[in-house]
Amino acid sequence: MMSLSPPPALGIALCAFFGVVAIVGVETKRQMLVNIGKPAATIALLLIVGLPPHNTFGWLITAGIVFSLLGDIFLLGDGDREFMIAVALVLVAHLLYSAAFFGVSGPSGVWSLPTLVVVCLTAALVRLLWPGLGKMRIPVLVYAAAITVMVASASGTIAGPLPPPAAVLAAAGAFVFYISDSTLAWNRFKRPYAHAGLITLSTYWIGQIGIALSARLYG
Repeated sequence: MMSLSPPPALGIALCAFFGVVAIVGVETKRQMLVNIGKPAATIALLLIVGLPPHNTFGWLITAGIVFSLLGDIFLLGDGDREFMIAVALVLVAHLLYSAAFFGVSGPSGVWSLPTLVVVCLTAALVRLLWPGLGKMRIPVLVYAAAITVMVASASGTIAGPLPPPAAVLAAAGAFVFYISDSTLAWNRFKRPYAHAGLITLSTYWIGQIGIALSARLYG
């Protein structure tokens, strides 16, 4: 199959450029910049994976990026309905990433110290957020479980057939993505803080770049 893949550096550069555009938009409250930069930065991740992907792992990561993109688009809205749809879409992205990681490592690689750490972190975070969740308690529990499984499955790739650089990027990228979602949840449900958009968005794309690069290196 003919490859249309540019060098991954191009995708990284475009993701960084449009990511900065989106972050500047959030920080300066210029919604037009956010509307342009946010989806464009996530689309650039597809160039990092490569088109078309070379294997099932790459296809699952690509599908996860597409669902992340759809979630990004719905998060451009301010309403609870848009937020719920976005949560559902990004949850599917986490499940697709988990399927990709499990596909190369199997469940045996999941039981590790990093898994124990992230489970404890998730339990502590949910406990702290719980009083302010209201009707979002069940969705947040489901989402927290999904992203915890994603991080655990990514850490399991270190013992699997992925090349070491790809496995490290997958595990690190998944954990940074986890940080992004945790800071988003804290800002929305616990206590808003200064420059939340900068922290949440920068860690989101850094994490996604790591995951996308792991697929490129495995191909």
